[in-house]
Amino acid sequence: MQRRSFLTLLATGAASAQAPPPNVVIILCDDLGYADLGCYGNRTIQTPNLDRLAAQAVRFTDFHTTSPVCSPSRAALITGQYQQRYGIHHADVPESTRRYFLPASAITLAEVLKDAGYYTAHVGKWHLGEPEEAPHPLEQGFDSFFGIFGGRPSSGWIKYARSMNPEMIRDRQRPVVHQGHVTEVQTNAALEVIDDRAAKGPFFLNLWFNAPHEPLAPLPNQAESYPHWSKQEQTYFQTVTDIDRAVGRILQKLEDKGIARNTLVIFSSDNGPEAHSYEFSRGSAWPLKGMKTQLWEGGIRVPCLVRFPGTGPTGVVSPAVTSMLDVFPTVLAVTGTKPKRELDLDGGMDLRAAVANPARFASRPLFLEFRSPQRGVATSLSLAVRKGKWKLFADDRFERTELYDLSADIGETNNVLARNRPVADALLAELKRWKAGFNQPLPPAQRVETPSAEELEKRYYRN
Repeated sequence: MQRRSFLTLLATGAASAQAPPPNVVIILCDDLGYADLGCYGNRTIQTPNLDRLAAQAVRFTDFHTTSPVCSPSRAALITGQYQQRYGIHHADVPESTRRYFLPASAITLAEVLKDAGYYTAHVGKWHLGEPEEAPHPLEQGFDSFFGIFGGRPSSGWIKYARSMNPEMIRDRQRPVVHQGHVTEVQTNAALEVIDDRAAKGPFFLNLWFNAPHEPLAPLPNQAESYPHWSKQEQTYFQTVTDIDRAVGRILQKLEDKGIARNTLVIFSSDNGPEAHSYEFSRGSAWPLKGMKTQLWEGGIRVPCLVRFPGTGPTGVVSPAVTSMLDVFPTVLAVTGTKPKRELDLDGGMDLRAAVANPARFASRPLFLEFRSPQRGVATSLSLAVRKGKWKLFADDRFERTELYDLSADIGETNNVLARNRPVADALLAELKRWKAGFNQPLPPAQRVETPSAEELEKRYYRN
């Protein structure tokens, strides 16, 4: 009965004309590993709320970001387009003078939903550009903003990103220190949005946590929760458990307001775990190979839980090859939103079809590009294409190629190109065509000086 109801919903659109449009809550973690949650096989980190959400939702086991670092994959989520369209090839980081921000020309999911009558709120890390050089989130479709802009020196990244007592920016105001752990601070702001908007019409809440991205700080209850582990492991594990508690608070608030059954909830991560650089980096992508900054599956395959409103499927595990590009069209389809402007999305699909007809997802390619190793980490080849069970890697000149059958080799250890030359040639041709559209040369990285405290005090924020 459940499946028949879901297929009926898929055939007839989102909600009936009499029902209010569904709310949308997107929860995105930063550097959460594929295997960091109990529902994805972790037997140590305690994530009861996310495990419960998985039982109420669709759990995708082959869901991919479009990049192994944050700014590019966030751009793809919020636009439904490959980030290379906007020249975004890397995170907006202090090591380079090249700016990787989302331009004003991009049409965001927030803009489309706002046009359709939604209240739109962003809470947490943005990392798609810093005003004044980049558009403010309030200029890209959001009615309210509470969080941080991102990782440039001029944004005081460590100050804003710190786990305890972080500085946060509200709308266009100057940053203010908020007491408590950063996940709790951001969750409280998200709960305020739900409290304020639950009875006022549909809302879109874009909650992008800092956690479990470093820098992390030891938490008071970590030794009690994880008594047999090192301090470093305790800190990371407790940080993920705090994310789980935050998600539980969000889900409970939706219940308390009587809108849980009319809210689309999407939970995911911007890329794989950073398991090497910092004191507390302990994220896991097991059994996948690789991590953040690498195009191996560990860098780009992430958890994804989607709880559909109404009679959507519950407790379903989908192995369909899905993508961050699918979030935008899924939200439009579930909410019944008809964009007022023409959109040119990059092949994203309604994720409900991954349950009803997963074979459709096996025939479309997913393209990947990343060529900038960080902090001494080994790098994969710089280009890749995934199609069904096959994954092809290539360098920028297409002189080196590798082919893996992920259905038999999830760890990407056995290059089978020699035995499958026709498959490799076909995928290579698709990859070349895709890359031809994004052939802008990248400038060399240059060190930039961190502004003084006096400079920072003058920048970007208006009373």
